[in-house]
Amino acid sequence: MERCDALVFFGATGDLAYKQIFPALQALTKRGQLDMPVVAVGRKDVPIEELRAKARKSIEENAKLDEEAFAKLAKNLAYAKVDYDDASSFQSIVKALGGAKRPLHYVALPPETFESVAKDLDAAGLAKGARLALEKPFGSDLASAKALSKALHAIFPEEAIFRIDHFLGKEPVENIVYFRAANPFVESSFCAADVDRVEITMAEKFGVEGRAKFYDAVGAIRDVVQNHLIQLVACLAMELPSGSGHEALRDARSKVVAQMRTLRPEDVVRGQVEGYLSEEGVEKGSKTETFAAVRLFVDTPRWKDVPFHIRTGKAMATTVTEAQVVFKAKEAAVLEDDAPPPPNRLRFALGKEPAIHLAVNTKKGGTKMIGEPHELTLKHAAGDDLPAYARLLGDALVGDAQLFAREDATFESWRIVEPILGNTTPLHTYAKGSWGPEEAAKVGPRGGWGKVG
Repeated sequence: MERCDALVFFGATGDLAYKQIFPALQALTKRGQLDMPVVAVGRKDVPIEELRAKARKSIEENAKLDEEAFAKLAKNLAYAKVDYDDASSFQSIVKALGGAKRPLHYVALPPETFESVAKDLDAAGLAKGARLALEKPFGSDLASAKALSKALHAIFPEEAIFRIDHFLGKEPVENIVYFRAANPFVESSFCAADVDRVEITMAEKFGVEGRAKFYDAVGAIRDVVQNHLIQLVACLAMELPSGSGHEALRDARSKVVAQMRTLRPEDVVRGQVEGYLSEEGVEKGSKTETFAAVRLFVDTPRWKDVPFHIRTGKAMATTVTEAQVVFKAKEAAVLEDDAPPPPNRLRFALGKEPAIHLAVNTKKGGTKMIGEPHELTLKHAAGDDLPAYARLLGDALVGDAQLFAREDATFESWRIVEPILGNTTPLHTYAKGSWGPEEAAKVGPRGGWGKVG
C-alpha cells in the first residue's frame, strides 16, 4: 500500500483546525511522518505568513511548540483559496501541490459538503490515486449516509475512504481493547453472568460557544452518540478478534455494532440547557438537544439483558469522559459485615488524565471481619503518545484503516439511532452546571450514576 505524498486539509480556518489539526501536524512532523507538502484550504484569502502565524499560535495554545519541528512544518505549509461553488477554483490546490500525485484529502467541513468536494476533486484531477478522510458525522441519517457512500464510491473506492471518529484514535480507548485481551480475568468477567450494567459518560463543562450554528443543525445524538459513544460501546462489548491486522479489529467492531438493539423513543431522554436559545447562530425555537441519556442493549449471548447507560451533554457539572463496568453485587453480607459490600467497578477514565480504576472491598483494620471499599488506580504513564488526530492522519497517510469506521458499521450506527433523531421525544430544560434534566433518571442506572472524575 503506497504512502501518500501530500496532505490537503479542508477547513483550515475553522475551530477544529485551530484546536486539533495544527498541533497534530507538528506532532507528525516531529516524528518524521509529514515531510511532504501540506496544503491548507479555505474560502478566504489568507497570506501564507498569516497562516503560519496562526498555526504557531494554535500550537502554543493547544500543545507545546517545538521550534525545529514547527520550522519544518512551516516550510512545507501552503495555502489554497477555493470557492465551493466553482469547481475550477480547485486548480489552486493542484498548483499548491506541485508534483505530488497521491495526496490525502482530509475534509473537516459540514457533511453536506462532502459529495460536492469529492466531485470537485475529481474534476480537478485530484482524486485518482488519492485518499479521502472525512470528519463525522457521515451523513445525517441512514438514508443520507447510504446516498453519500454511493456518491463517493463513484469517485473513490471504499479502501480509499477513511471515515474519521477521533475517539478511536485515543490511546486510552485503544487500551480498553488491549486491557481485555491481555488480562484473562478481565475478559472472562465481561459477560452477563458477572456484569450488572455499563455506564458511559461524556460530559463537557463548556457549552456550544463558537459552534452554535453547526451544533444546532446536529445535536448531541448526531454529534457524539451515533459515532463516538457507539464505537466506545463496541470496544467494551465486541468479541475479541482472533486474527491480527486492521481488518480483524474492524470486523469485530462492525459485528457487535450490527448486534446492538435499535433504540426506541422510550430508551432516550433529551435535554436542552438553559440559555441555549439565546446563543448566536441558534434558530428561533430550536428543538436541538444539548443533552442525551440513552439506554442501549447488545443482543449477544455475552451481554444478554445487560443495559449500557450512556449520557452526554454540554454545559454540565464537569468535563469528563469515562466508561465503567459495574459488576453484580453480593446479595448478602459477608462474614461479620452488617450489609452486602458495594459492587466492584472497573472504571476507564478516557479524558486528559487517563487511568484505570478498580473499586474493591478489603478488610477494615481491627479485630472484626468487616470490610471497607477502596479504589485501586493505574495511571497511564506519560510517554511519546501521539494526539488522536496525529495518529489518525498518520494512519490514513499510509492506508491503515484500523482506527476508522467502516461503511457497514456506519450504516448500522445510524440504524441504531434512527428512531430517536430529531424532535421525536420531549425536550427537557436543565440548568448549566448540572448533570442534565431530572427526567434522565428514567433511562439511567438503578440507584443513580456512579462516581466519575
